Amino acid sequence: MNQRRRPHFVSPTLAALFGALVALALLVLVVPLPAPLNQTLQVGDVAPRSLSAAHDASFVSQVATNAARDEAAAKIAADPSPYAHPADTTVAAAQVSAASQFLAQVAAIRGRENLSLAQKQDQVNILGGAPNVSANTRATLVSLSDSQFSDVRSRVVSDLDAIMRKPILPASDPQTQSAATNSLVVAFVTDSAVAPPPQPQYSALVTVLDAFVIPNTTVDQSKLEAAEQAARKGVKPVTLSLTRGQSIVTQGDTVDAGVLEKLKAGGVIGGGYNFWDFAGGAVIAGLFGLALAVYTWRFQPFATPVHRRMLLIGLVLVATLAVERILFPVLTPDSQQHYLAFGIPVAAAAMVAAAFADLSFAALVATIGGLFAVITGSTNPELAGSSFTTSLQALALATTYITTGLAGAVVVARAERLGRYAVAAVVVAVVAAAAMVIFWLIGTPRSNVSLIWIAVAAGINGVASAAVALTIFVLLAMAFGITTRLQLLELTQSDNPLLRRLQDEAPGTYHHSMMVGALAERGADRIGADSLLARAGAYYHDIGKLAKPGFYVENMLDGATSPHDGLSNEASARIIREHVTSGIDMARRYHLPDAVRAFIPQHHGTRLVTYFYRKAVQAADGIDPEPYRYTGPRPQTREAAIVMLADSCEAVVRAGQGQGQDKIEASIDAVFAERLAEGQLDECDITLRELQDVAASFKSTLRAVYHPRLPYPDPTPEEIAGLARGDSLPGVR
Repeated sequence: MNQRRRPHFVSPTLAALFGALVALALLVLVVPLPAPLNQTLQVGDVAPRSLSAAHDASFVSQVATNAARDEAAAKIAADPSPYAHPADTTVAAAQVSAASQFLAQVAAIRGRENLSLAQKQDQVNILGGAPNVSANTRATLVSLSDSQFSDVRSRVVSDLDAIMRKPILPASDPQTQSAATNSLVVAFVTDSAVAPPPQPQYSALVTVLDAFVIPNTTVDQSKLEAAEQAARKGVKPVTLSLTRGQSIVTQGDTVDAGVLEKLKAGGVIGGGYNFWDFAGGAVIAGLFGLALAVYTWRFQPFATPVHRRMLLIGLVLVATLAVERILFPVLTPDSQQHYLAFGIPVAAAAMVAAAFADLSFAALVATIGGLFAVITGSTNPELAGSSFTTSLQALALATTYITTGLAGAVVVARAERLGRYAVAAVVVAVVAAAAMVIFWLIGTPRSNVSLIWIAVAAGINGVASAAVALTIFVLLAMAFGITTRLQLLELTQSDNPLLRRLQDEAPGTYHHSMMVGALAERGADRIGADSLLARAGAYYHDIGKLAKPGFYVENMLDGATSPHDGLSNEASARIIREHVTSGIDMARRYHLPDAVRAFIPQHHGTRLVTYFYRKAVQAADGIDPEPYRYTGPRPQTREAAIVMLADSCEAVVRAGQGQGQDKIEASIDAVFAERLAEGQLDECDITLRELQDVAASFKSTLRAVYHPRLPYPDPTPEEIAGLARGDSLPGVR
């Protein structure tokens, strides 16, 4: 038995593991994830809201740099002539020969005196070898004077030869090719050392040259690509700057690569792991995990089964914050003041903690949950720069989440009726509304319509928090094998099938169990232990006696022969001890929770079956006590210790009825002293001060139950005569 309370169920290692796992899960929620896990926007998406830079930034824009480099390379590609192969002289010779032949044919037709001008023109029009020479130009060649034609003819040959000796690259299409050739010819004729001839020779010269000038080389791709690469390298990286709050994209606009780059640089969306973000998130998550670990180890807020309760609460806390992070981007920024982010049921985590741990631990969960919910919203890379519309919104959210969690936890702590969750829904809604109204009053701008939205958000928060907490309380408690107070309350109802059997088949044991339950409940309540668990454990601690009810003294009729007569002391002790193993088997068959089942072996601990052991010792020397000893274990909880003490005290006091008040108190003190001396209370965390309080509670209750009663006098002759006449007794109706 401990002189002072010390951790028993949760070891430092288990507490550290619990805090570390929770911290790790929280770290995942608060630290921006690498793309594409948190990449909510892609090139081509429509911006769901207007987004501004979350912080000042100066960065090398890869998009702008690549665009500048592409522009420099495009300029090189636009004029590839410096990178052409040398002109093919055979092409030039062939074109000069073709042009000379065409003009020689034109000269022959011009010299025929037997043809009129019109006939000469018709003859020239059907000449081949110059498909690109138009009919108008052919007509002009015929109508020129001999000196003019001779001048054009000589200039075509000389100029065409000069032009074709230079590289001429093919164009991408015929129209472009025609324009390039015409420009080349006009420039050559205009810039030639020989003055351009007057009209109409000029037009004829340009047109004929244009018809015979064709590409005579190709681009040297290796030189062109090298030039383009050099142009790209010559462009310096482009640096862009952003200031906090600078608009990057407007709602409804299409997101291009440049906008996406600015959103990442401005901290609006994540672009990968950042050491400082990771370090900051690790510190925050680590501090919260450390707080949970230290509190869990120091104050022991969990009842058995400890591991499953810790796992359930940890999962619910992390899941609640995960849901908050998912919903936050949908509900913010709240530019319309609809307050829907305040309706996220963060309070459910604290309410679940109050149901499966103690209220103080639930208060810690409410505080951590509220603060961390706002932190995840503030650091969410999907929301940076756009999540909070006012400077007070983060504080308002934190206040609302924390206060609603505290209020909900207070209402559902140790709830024994489902109706408490309905009350919790109302209380959480009222507290949420009050918190929001306070910040509505001190914030700007204010709108009366916002009060309606505040009421809606508060109602959603209350109903959702209570519904989530109740669902987890009912369903997950069963899945995790955790005994709830509702289950304990159901087990203590008189119509329970197992209690009915006990009442019908072993009435003495039943009434003894009810009395032990009353003692244990009051004693547990006196020291702040779980009184409902103590009462339920007391009701079922002796159910193993149903196997052989007649072998237990409380079920024997006065004057009846004891079934132990004729049995050896060891055999009788074995039968008495069997009610523990039989009780455990029966508890399994009736699916009693582990928390209640534990009372069956622990209420006797490792004590001896005293009555038969002492009889055996009186009859012979050298008796081995082990066949007379219960297998235990000793009480592991305060509640089990109280039931052990209540079981012994009730039996001792009942056996000595009529001994007086002083004898009752002395008997109770003797039982407590004996259990302490036997070391039966060494493995539970009950203190000496608490034992004194429990003993005082037992004395008060047992004195009231077993107080002396005055003997009633015999009926008077008048009463007897009245009964004979069928009259009612005085005062009886």
